[in-house]
Amino acid sequence: MSVALSPPTRPYRAIMVAGAATTIICSIVGFFRAFLMDTTGMPMPGMAAPGDSILHGMPLAEMPEMFLAGAGILATLAAAVWQGTARAPARAATGTRGRPLVALVATAALAIDISKTSTLGFVIPGMRLEYGISPQTASLLAVGGLAGTATGALLFTRLAERIGRRNSYLIAVLAFTATSMCGCMPTFAGNVVMCFLMGTAVGGLAPLLITMLADLFPGGARGPVVAGLSMVATAIGYLIASGSALWLEPTYGWRVLWLIGAPTGLLLVLATFLVPDRAHTQPTPEAQPQPHARNAFGARLQWLYAATVGLLTFGLTTWVPSLARASGLTLTTANALLTAVAVVMVPCAVLLALIYRRTGPIPLAVRLALCTAALLLALTTSGLTAAVSWLSAAVLAAALFAVNTMAAVFLPIAADLADPRRRGRATGTVSFFNRLGGLTGPVVLALIVSSVTDVLLAVAGLALLCGAIAWYTGRRHRAAAVLEPESARPSP
Repeated sequence: MSVALSPPTRPYRAIMVAGAATTIICSIVGFFRAFLMDTTGMPMPGMAAPGDSILHGMPLAEMPEMFLAGAGILATLAAAVWQGTARAPARAATGTRGRPLVALVATAALAIDISKTSTLGFVIPGMRLEYGISPQTASLLAVGGLAGTATGALLFTRLAERIGRRNSYLIAVLAFTATSMCGCMPTFAGNVVMCFLMGTAVGGLAPLLITMLADLFPGGARGPVVAGLSMVATAIGYLIASGSALWLEPTYGWRVLWLIGAPTGLLLVLATFLVPDRAHTQPTPEAQPQPHARNAFGARLQWLYAATVGLLTFGLTTWVPSLARASGLTLTTANALLTAVAVVMVPCAVLLALIYRRTGPIPLAVRLALCTAALLLALTTSGLTAAVSWLSAAVLAAALFAVNTMAAVFLPIAADLADPRRRGRATGTVSFFNRLGGLTGPVVLALIVSSVTDVLLAVAGLALLCGAIAWYTGRRHRAAAVLEPESARPSP
């Protein structure tokens, strides 16, 4: 039987290798061509003088490598689907060998993945200046990207069931790498389309990586460890985005923030062979989440919480850089402040992971929401944010850290409570509702993007709503635990 199945897979693998190689080569060519072109145009305040290294768009007719890269991705996808149909069913892997390395790769990939979503906020100010568009029009870029992430969350979790996790990961990171060429798009509409395609890859990669991490760790260690790694990856991802804006944008312009997706995507492609194609399981039966925990944080409640956090997180992430610069700070000062906050986020993420292990996810979510709302309301009513420009930007960055931490917790919770056999699909569905809620965030905040005070009040209100949902979850958890029959409870 195995001999009969082996030969048909060889041509599929050859096509996959050829398609992946084509995509990588074309992405690298497009990356270097963007920097070798003549650079013209007016830079933003604080950037290099005209005629220096500011990047600009090029006509689609001059970018054949972009279309060849797309053809390579389609060839890889078709070969993976055909190979998935022909291959024998994969069994779960056992043992713990190689798990630390896989966890490291998955966390690094998640950080790079998150950095692309965070980059949206740093791209919009320069894009608005170059194209002369309003905040409401610019918000369409975030809407396009988040619509792509919602599509990818559903598409790739289903695709992984058909072609395996490794092939799904490979296709997602190839698309991630190729769509970095959106930094060469000549029009705003072209950027929106490419942002949708990039979002599809980004949205598919996040639940895939969280599911992979959840399968690596057994029993009670799963929730705290995966949530901790997710929070660290979120902090590092924002640090990558803000650091790139600080060091590269003043010289090359906003387009470089998209183009750097090519080298980072290449690193993810090289890590493909370390991605397990099968779920890791323990040789002994794995301890399942308690029934009352499942009942308390049911699917619909997870969807509601994820959508609310998405509205809050993606709305704030999109507009914080613009609001920081609107406070009177220069480009370099605003980006430096946001980068400094991102550096602080990394050790704080480790500390919050320890708190998660001690208190559990629900009390942590409630406290984060209440602290965020209290801080923003106190500073807004005091009038300090209007009087001191750098304090206004610092408060926005602190609020962004709090809501990003809330966002980093909800997906690991979903993966922890899901049935191991349906963990990938359940995680993808929760991620879909998070992105769906996030679609409205940039548009809602775009209506009040000129007023820092109004934005802070809106964020405080949404944080209180998230805290109320988490509090209600905790109440249901306690009620379900009391009503649960003694025989259904785990033995001490």
